Amino acid sequence: MKERIFGYDILKALAAFLVVLYHVGMVDFGYRDGQYYYPTLVQVIWLFTACGVPLFFMVNGALTVHRNYNLRKSTEKVLRLVLVAVLWGGVAIGMQALNGRPVFPLSLGRLSYYWFLFSLALLYVVNYVLSLLPLWCRWVVVGGLLVYPFASNQVWDLITLHDPETHLLSWRTGFFTLYGVVYLYAGDFLRTQQTNKWIVLACGIIGLALLALQATAFSNRLHHDFEGGNYCFPTIGALLLSVAIFLALRDCKMSRCLEMRPFITFLGNNALGIYIFHLLLMMLVGNLVPQIHGTVIHPVIALMIALLYTVLSAGISELIRRSPVAFLLKL
Repeated sequence: MKERIFGYDILKALAAFLVVLYHVGMVDFGYRDGQYYYPTLVQVIWLFTACGVPLFFMVNGALTVHRNYNLRKSTEKVLRLVLVAVLWGGVAIGMQALNGRPVFPLSLGRLSYYWFLFSLALLYVVNYVLSLLPLWCRWVVVGGLLVYPFASNQVWDLITLHDPETHLLSWRTGFFTLYGVVYLYAGDFLRTQQTNKWIVLACGIIGLALLALQATAFSNRLHHDFEGGNYCFPTIGALLLSVAIFLALRDCKMSRCLEMRPFITFLGNNALGIYIFHLLLMMLVGNLVPQIHGTVIHPVIALMIALLYTVLSAGISELIRRSPVAFLLKL
């Protein structure tokens, strides 16, 4: 059990870092207006950020779904998620006000910085409702979401790749982020599954290839850089790549990462704090150095900046978790 938990720590730490890396951006993906676009190596590497939030959902599913929370426990978790999101969203709004920007009405959009927490709360509601129904109802919902938006998005990619000037409207949607139901139950299902490593590798390669296909279709259809991330979450490519990463790291033994164990555990324990505080740190830096907006830097520098934000955010989280106000991060 300890080794399995350590595997989840690795997954949470990686997921947090990928989210930070996506938000850092600041790299040149090689798109040039007027030219047919093929994904560069930098673009392909950054496509891994499409697994950040899905891995968070999967780990949550692996840790919670099989516990079958009752109404009281489910309600408590939902309320805590919402309160934490509103609290730190309010801090973001306060930072905006201190910077001399108007607080209302547009600033309420700062709450959307923490959309993941609201989405996770919604998934706990859906999970509780489905737990009251026959088991087959859960898989009907998952099957429906695999068709829309996952499969439908892939069809759109193929059409736009064939004809970049097509007038077909994109039907891409997070469907109120209910696509996360698929990841939630995928994590629960895969937590005990043993899979051949070659199947895992093939799953990862196919997933990354499909994400590259998506980047190609998107860039040539809409004529601007495709940064990955949010747009990828409800896609087959992100699902396959996330599943491959989950299976590859889930059972990682501590003996193989002994020297890195304290650092990985530190990041894993503070994954929520990383998610919360890196956004506030980025707002602070953006306010202090407005010239940073739109700046393009070397990919290695971007990776180092993302790691720095990750560690600093985890440090802030750890300090709060060890303080009398630890409840501000308690879920």
